[in-house]
Amino acid sequence: MAPGTVRVSTFHNRTRRTASIPGRLLREGKLHLLPVYYLGLTTELGKEAIENSGSYDFADHVYGNRPAGRFLIGYLLDALFLNLKSARALRSRYQYARREIQGLILQRTEPIEVLAIPCGLARELFEVSDWLRSEQGNRQVRLCGMDLDQGLVNRLASTSRQRGLAMEFLCGDALSADAYPARPFDGIVSLGFTEFLDDALTAAFYRLAHNKLKPGGRFITSGMRPHRLSDYLLRNVADLQTSYRTPETLRGLARQAGFEQISTYEDRTGLQTMLIGTKQE
Repeated sequence: MAPGTVRVSTFHNRTRRTASIPGRLLREGKLHLLPVYYLGLTTELGKEAIENSGSYDFADHVYGNRPAGRFLIGYLLDALFLNLKSARALRSRYQYARREIQGLILQRTEPIEVLAIPCGLARELFEVSDWLRSEQGNRQVRLCGMDLDQGLVNRLASTSRQRGLAMEFLCGDALSADAYPARPFDGIVSLGFTEFLDDALTAAFYRLAHNKLKPGGRFITSGMRPHRLSDYLLRNVADLQTSYRTPETLRGLARQAGFEQISTYEDRTGLQTMLIGTKQE
């Protein structure tokens, strides 16, 4: 990089490159998808996918599983989308991540620090924080979220303060070692990020996570297999491009990053894979 050059961070989830999706569909002769495009805009999930690619609101709408849309048709289609096999698989990852964080907390000697990166709306962190307050008394646990979107970080910090939760939110690039807090973590969680990275960047991110863990610390992340209909609609109607990986591929990338103790498991649909990498003690 030349002296004086400012490095611009990339929002890798913003995959849309087409100014006009209807125009592209016309040029490509995919006229049958035009009604699908306009119907998709009546649904909350479809509108978010089309306008903002793989945004945190897109993921959180799937996690929340509450249909919404314009007119009755929008609501009904949104309910249909949220019940697709792919949506159920996506929903499972945050539920599994929450469970993994809770397990880590119960097994570790206090104090404990967990980082979610990029954190998005940090649903799993907020739910773990509520669980700690209601069921775990005064356990010394520090939950931290980091995301590239400064507006989102401000919003999360404000929500945490309003709810009286002891959580920390930082703005930073998940692919920049300098952006991370200097202290190491007992656990690092990352959901829905590497699905927008190629294998080289994914291995580099895994390596960063490995370096930022304490000895014995756990890296909790996810990967997806494709669902044919969902992938076709997302790629053609929303210009949302994602990377799919098998459990074997995820384990191979984790080994490249330095993890020796690696485990994976799949959800009931067989589409979602959770990977747990433990740093050698």
